[in-house]
Parts: sequence; structure tokens; C-alpha cells
Amino acid sequence: MLFILCYNTICPYLGKSQFMNISINSYQENEKFTLLRNHVEQKRIKRIDQRLARNPSPTPSETKIGAFMEMYEPHLLPIIHVLIKKGYRIDPTSGFCGEYFNCQTLNGSFPIDYILANKLIRFGFKMQSDTNTKSIRFWPDKPDLSLILEKYTKIAQTLPQRSEPFEPSRSYDAQKFRMTYVPKNIKLKRTRLFEILKFKLLKQVSQDTKKRLKQKPIPSAVELRLGAFIEMIEPQLREALLTLNRKGYTTDSSGFLDKTDTQIIDGDFTIDKTTILRLKADGIKVETNPSGYTRLQFTPLQATINHIRDRWLHIATLLPDQGKSADPSMTQKARQFRLKFG
Repeated sequence: MLFILCYNTICPYLGKSQFMNISINSYQENEKFTLLRNHVEQKRIKRIDQRLARNPSPTPSETKIGAFMEMYEPHLLPIIHVLIKKGYRIDPTSGFCGEYFNCQTLNGSFPIDYILANKLIRFGFKMQSDTNTKSIRFWPDKPDLSLILEKYTKIAQTLPQRSEPFEPSRSYDAQKFRMTYVPKNIKLKRTRLFEILKFKLLKQVSQDTKKRLKQKPIPSAVELRLGAFIEMIEPQLREALLTLNRKGYTTDSSGFLDKTDTQIIDGDFTIDKTTILRLKADGIKVETNPSGYTRLQFTPLQATINHIRDRWLHIATLLPDQGKSADPSMTQKARQFRLKFG
């Protein structure tokens, strides 16, 4: 077999006319792939617009993926549905790729072992991966959607059924999607609204802290006891924590837990039995360990900063004044703060 390599000059093994024909044919083929991709993209955009006008609320599956099904290229939808049922998360970035769109890619979460990868390679597919995402790629011989779909079908048939459902996408686009579109399902809607609120409040903390460090990086006496600038505390808690500190309660951590619809204050303080009963009557959970470390916890009814702030202020008023300022927080983070800024 003879391999011919040609660079910037006309190959001596090919006539000038043959070389030009190869270049022209290659250009025309690339142009056809580009035209096909543009046609698919127009259909995709139209479907997205129709979906947003009809129902802008994602299903549970769409929430996990972080995209409406209409955000996928239309010819991929049958494949996407099959792979989701098999337990694979496919990203909406799948489909046409490459400079001239003469490449097809299936991007997502693929727990593929060495044996399966080799099997896909034997079928003519190329595997690529980074930290979080894997890609299965191929280059169609012709710009024909039916031939392209046959290749995707082969991939879907080759990937085995998974025993576990796919994990939610953590990509930037998926998170942005979940911050923008709220599902109709009551439970999912509640979770999503609290996630959106948490994201906004943590973003505000970051912005407020940067501004404080730039303008006045000198802590007050109260901030030294807290072990943090007030701007480092979530906005819904700032007033309540200042009140509790003046009343003599040493707080260490506060705000959202991993469960986004839960609020907590932890600290090295104890509460008398009468106050505990009053707090519990108001729906506040109180936990104290043998060393006298206490957690106050509640689940807000509304995902709004005003509602949560009012609840914390109410709690702060229920705790009796201990007649002294709080002792300094002794967490590692608080001690490091005092070493740096004190």
C-alpha cells in the first residue's frame, strides 16, 4: 500500500488537476456539512422558542440534565430518550462539532470501562474525556442525517443498561438553567427557589466582602468576637447575629446547610428550658450536646430573604439577655481572622 503525504506544494504523485479536484471536493463536502448543521440549528431554535412559549417549566428529568429536551438537536432526541432510560446523562452540547461541523459528538457522563471503550473504538468511534465529561465522536462519510442517526443508534445499542440513575449535571450552563427555570412540581419548585435564593445570597456575600476589604479592612470589636467581617455573614443573619452577640451568645457558624431549605446557627452557648420550650413552640429545633454546644435550626416557609431575616430576628428577641458581651468565637476560621486583621 502506498501512502502519499503532500504539504504546501503540489504532490508529484498527483497531477495538478487531480489535486485541485480533491481540494474542491473537500471544500464542497465541508460546505454541505455546514449547511446541514445550520438547517438543524434553525429547527432547534424554533423548537426552543415554541417550548418557552408553551411551557417554560422543566420536568424532573430536565431539571437534572439542566436543559429542556428542545435544546438538543432534533435528530438526537430519540437517542437521548433511550440513553436517559439506560441511566446516561447526555449534555445538550452534543451533535454537530468541528470547524466545518463534519464531526458528531455525544457529550455527557459515561462510566465506560476499558473493554467497552475498545468495543466502541472497533466500531469506528473515538473516545475523549476531561475531568467531568466524556465524549464519543465520529466523522460521518456524508452529510446525511439518516446515516448520522444510524451511527448514534449504534452507540446507544452498545452502551449497556446502568443500574443507577445519572447524576445531575454540575456544568455552568446546567446550573444557570436551574437558576432561570422553575419546575411546576411543588417539591421541586420549593427546592429550586431556595437554591436560587442561596446562590444570590452567597454571591452578595462575596461582593460585599470584596468591597469591605477594599474600603475598610479593619474589624470592629464585635467583628473580632465574631471572627468575621459582618459582610462575610449571609445577609439574612447579620442583624440577628449582632443582637445575639450583644446578648452574650457566642456564635460560630450560620446560614444555609447542605439542605438549601434549612437555616442554622451553631455556637458555644446554652439556653434555659423555658426558652427552649418557647422556641420549639415557634417551630425552632434546638439541639445541645453534653459540652454545651447548641444548634438552632428551622425550615423557612418562604424562599425570601425578608421572611428568613424576620424569623431570625424573632428568634434573637426570644433569647434572654445574659448581661454580658459574647466570648470570642474559637473556631479555626475565627482565630485566623483575628491573626490576620486584629
